[in-house]
Amino acid sequence: MVHRVAVIGAGPSGLTSIKACLDEGMEPTCFESSDDMGGLWKFKEVSEPNRASIYRSLTINISKEMMCYSDFPIPADYPNYMHHSKILNYFRMYAGHFKLLQHIHFQTSVKSVKQRSDFSRTGQWEVVTENKDGQEERHVFDAVICCSGHYTYPNLPLKDFPGIETFEGKYFHSWDYKGPEDMYGKRVVVIGIGNSGGDIAVETSRVAEQVYMSTRRGAWVIRQVSDNGVPVDMKYNTRFVHILFQLFPINFFNWFGEKKLNAMYDHTMYALKPKHRLFSQIPVINDDLPMKILSGAVVIKPNVKEICGSTVVFEDGTTVERVDTIVFATGYNYDFPYLPKNAMYKSGHRVGLYKHVFFPNLEHPTLAVVGFIHALGAIMPQAEIQARWVTRVFRGNKKLPSNNAMIKAVEKDTKSIEESYIVSKLTPLQVDFVSYMDEIAGEIGARPSLLWLFFTDYQLFKRVFWGPVTAYQYRLMGPGKWDGARKAIFTQFDRMYQPLKTRKLDKQESSTVGRLVKLSLTLMAGGAAVYYFHSRNPDTIPALMSKLRPQAAASGQLDIEVGQGQSVDESPVTDDGEPVSGLSTAQEHSAGGLDDAVCDDGGEGVQQESTPQLEARQRESGSMEAGSPGGRAAAPGRGDDIAGRLERSCIMVHRVAVIGAGPCGLTSIKACLDEGMEPTCFESSDDMGGLWRFKDMSEPNRASIYRSLTINIWKEMMCYSDFPIPADYPNYMHHSKIMKYFRMYAEHFKLLQHIRFQTTVKTVRQRPDFSCTGQWDVVTETRDGHEEQHIFDAIICCSGHFNYPNLPLQDFPGIETFEGKYSHSWDYKGPEDMYGKRVVVIGIGNSGGDIAVEGSRVAEQVYLSTRSGAWVIRQVSDNGLPVDSFNTRFVHIMFKLLPMRFLNWLGERKLNSMYDHAMYGLKPKHRLFSQIPVINDDLPFRILSGSVIVKPNVKEIQGSTVVFTDGSSVENVDQIVFATGYNYDFPYLQKNVTYKSGHRVGLYNHVFPPNLEKPTLAVVGFIHSDGSIMPQAEMQARYIAQVFKGHKKLPSNQAMIKAVDKDTKDIEKNYIVSRLTPIHVDFVEYMDSLAKDIGVRPSLLWLFFTDFPLFRRVLFGPVTAYQYRLMGPGKWEGARQAIFTQFDRMYQPMKTRQLDVQRDSTNGRLFKFSLTFMAGGAAVYYIHVLNPTAIPTLLSKLCLQAV
Repeated sequence: MVHRVAVIGAGPSGLTSIKACLDEGMEPTCFESSDDMGGLWKFKEVSEPNRASIYRSLTINISKEMMCYSDFPIPADYPNYMHHSKILNYFRMYAGHFKLLQHIHFQTSVKSVKQRSDFSRTGQWEVVTENKDGQEERHVFDAVICCSGHYTYPNLPLKDFPGIETFEGKYFHSWDYKGPEDMYGKRVVVIGIGNSGGDIAVETSRVAEQVYMSTRRGAWVIRQVSDNGVPVDMKYNTRFVHILFQLFPINFFNWFGEKKLNAMYDHTMYALKPKHRLFSQIPVINDDLPMKILSGAVVIKPNVKEICGSTVVFEDGTTVERVDTIVFATGYNYDFPYLPKNAMYKSGHRVGLYKHVFFPNLEHPTLAVVGFIHALGAIMPQAEIQARWVTRVFRGNKKLPSNNAMIKAVEKDTKSIEESYIVSKLTPLQVDFVSYMDEIAGEIGARPSLLWLFFTDYQLFKRVFWGPVTAYQYRLMGPGKWDGARKAIFTQFDRMYQPLKTRKLDKQESSTVGRLVKLSLTLMAGGAAVYYFHSRNPDTIPALMSKLRPQAAASGQLDIEVGQGQSVDESPVTDDGEPVSGLSTAQEHSAGGLDDAVCDDGGEGVQQESTPQLEARQRESGSMEAGSPGGRAAAPGRGDDIAGRLERSCIMVHRVAVIGAGPCGLTSIKACLDEGMEPTCFESSDDMGGLWRFKDMSEPNRASIYRSLTINIWKEMMCYSDFPIPADYPNYMHHSKIMKYFRMYAEHFKLLQHIRFQTTVKTVRQRPDFSCTGQWDVVTETRDGHEEQHIFDAIICCSGHFNYPNLPLQDFPGIETFEGKYSHSWDYKGPEDMYGKRVVVIGIGNSGGDIAVEGSRVAEQVYLSTRSGAWVIRQVSDNGLPVDSFNTRFVHIMFKLLPMRFLNWLGERKLNSMYDHAMYGLKPKHRLFSQIPVINDDLPFRILSGSVIVKPNVKEIQGSTVVFTDGSSVENVDQIVFATGYNYDFPYLQKNVTYKSGHRVGLYNHVFPPNLEKPTLAVVGFIHSDGSIMPQAEMQARYIAQVFKGHKKLPSNQAMIKAVDKDTKDIEKNYIVSRLTPIHVDFVEYMDSLAKDIGVRPSLLWLFFTDFPLFRRVLFGPVTAYQYRLMGPGKWEGARQAIFTQFDRMYQPMKTRQLDVQRDSTNGRLFKFSLTFMAGGAAVYYIHVLNPTAIPTLLSKLCLQAV
């Protein structure tokens, strides 16, 4: 009779073992060598020998409902994926609730566990322990449960890496890793691609110069954020899926699962594809890794061959030099040093345990191991079910088989594992979560009976069968039944949603668009079917209708007779929910992809001018005299218009001042040179690059970026039209890479000699003879304060619109009482000041999203406040392609042909299929294409893990408390970041030079002020679109140069003003505009419009007849800038080749690990053939039912044709 039980270890397995002993009336004593419970989940800044160790940022990759104990749900307000600190809090609550702490002896190590001399009779054990003072004690126990885990002894296989002794940097095991602090600016190699290796590679890539991830076999990588944003394990770890796995061949599921994973990101393209099939090894779970690979922050490499000093040589012959750090994420050895060796039974690579719990070679089953298992599921529920079984065996309520029978079962299990999984010395313990849980539950009589539930509680049956296999199911019946289990199952999704309900959304009436779309598709399909049958046999439809008429008259119903006893109900099906979602093929930019610059929230709710006010202002502007200070022309007659245009064209521009040497200024210099003009560029800083020139301190009146910034535009969509970005550059580039590209561009076209650095433009004024010459007086100031005066024939303003941060403190009552620090995103450089703090980020533009995500990795908690919400899209799109690679002419044509409401519905539907924006608190008040969306791959998971909490707009601030408009509040706030956009200004221009239209500076084609007598002043880059600024600025510069040289004539002032005001109305109609976001254009449409004006728009019809392969790539491929160099002025001979090789340059930076070329799977081909055959058979049967003579008639015609 077992009464006293020793439990070794007070981690998650030890805690549930203590409780199981208490539930069975036994007396447990737990020995824990450390000073606290929690085991693996107790974080310490310094790793301690022979104890598990975790890193500071660790968040569990199992959702809370799937990891909790069966009779103690995790609190509803806890995030779905919990940080280790939250997990430890849960363990404390569990231990406190069930009074477990009084049974734990802390700082007491178990030195040995030995069988007593009378073991054959009593089954007892002698346990020797040592306390913190080194004092030994001996104990006698009736039984022992080992819960010491298998992440205690790191495996550091240095012998497998020749030359490691010559390595000049630092190397260590992932067990020692705590955070990336020591890796700033270093070159790091991570060896191993398990979960730890993936996490460390991703985290260090945010601070390191470069991270290389070496893998011997590759890995399948899955996301935690699954379809519709539901945790992946709650979506797919169900009994229904488990039953399908029992019914169908595993090769089919491997093919199907791999196909689904590759639809998210092609594992071959990303150099991740492993040698094994999907379900042959537990996959890596990492949401961030694909984007890090696509952006080049992590480079995948094959296995390491040798190490030579600071150089790492890989098996494919490639090398990485100047390596500073090597991290070995090479797994763990397992051991039970306190157990006698003769008690251990070895089977293959593993310790042979009967059902992974009992040693099969002992005379008495009084020694058990709990938690020594590896499955695609959390250890907590598995350890709990093991502990419940162990205690039933100890109490004699459950008998084990004989030793011989158990040994045979162990050997059979070992063979089964080796056949089903890739096993090794380090990974011998793999089981299927549901199968194993059901097997052990069956041993103790706690496995839920689906048949019983079907007949006695159908509602519960549905949730048990279709819902996730949570531990609550094993408390519905049998020993240990818990009365709260049924309710816990019914409310498990409520607890999943609860932590996401942080921003109240307005209830909106269900849209009719979804129903109309479904009805339209049904009618189209029906019409197509009718036409098909009618074209094959004109008598089929009338005959069918004649059969229907008497039935309809008799029954009053519209049932179509299809076959015996079958009918198709034609009643319309309605869609109850509001259709929302969608993937925009466009993507947001700001100064080359940084949408930081204009925060969507920043200008919401700004009062717009009414139409009468606008018309009055337009009449006023049209009536101004030509000689007035504003330079506006009086409203002329038709003859005056023609004369004015002729007069404006009679100018000779030679010397051009370019203000700013950013991406817009550089391409403007080149455009001037291409047209034979003489440009002089004035740049106030000491270097070119503008926005993309990173400095550790923000400088007044200059754009500013943060240290980690990576552009959110694909490199092929952001480069200049005649200078492709190098093929080996990553697809999404860090600002340092963008600067290198600008330098190459400037050097290649010899632009630097035209730039005067550290020279600020103070004023730009029309000369007295402007009406005749169109010339300008320009006053500049050097860094020494010396002023110079210049005369230029024309001016190009390229000073950008991200220089003057908008800090609307007046909109936040009580900000003066705030006790912490507040700043604008313009001042943000990195999260260093946010460690352990509570941070509120106001604004959900691209900058706000980036800062919230980055800050959440070090802060105690980050709150993201938004006035109207936002649609959020990923950069890693279908099959892992960059999202803007889908910005094609074909898509653009579809946008012209289809109603915008339908496109909004379709796009929102696709976005919500990735993560439900309403569930995540992100859903905005506007439709998808009414505002450029936020681009952020990391934000959804940060919300799901609770690191970022979305809140509504801020109502007021009271000291260190922030109060939101829904009445909720956050206390003890340390920092507020205002990501509230930018004001725009041209301080060097006279105010009356610019023309105001709505909220924006009125520019004809977003380039020329329409009110000047001479078109010798132009603005480049002052736009906001769904594409990169670089190609748009280049197109503007080419257009400007054509106008300056007289090759292109502008309309009259009056016509341009009308065009500007019409454009303003169109923008206000199609987009959500405000004082801060007034400049919206469609990328393709705008590029084509300017290209048409200067004669460089590609002619699809011409290409169709003259170069069909190029036509296909221009129509169906991404609208890259190369297309505007195919013909017309500035034609580039390399444009065609650049278009044909643009995807080669996309693949090139990811060809870092050579993969074996594998033919298409036979299973895949057979499956496709089977589906085709089934579909064909169904079609034949359907036609035969409708018209039995149709098939024979068709076959006879075919035979005659063959003869």
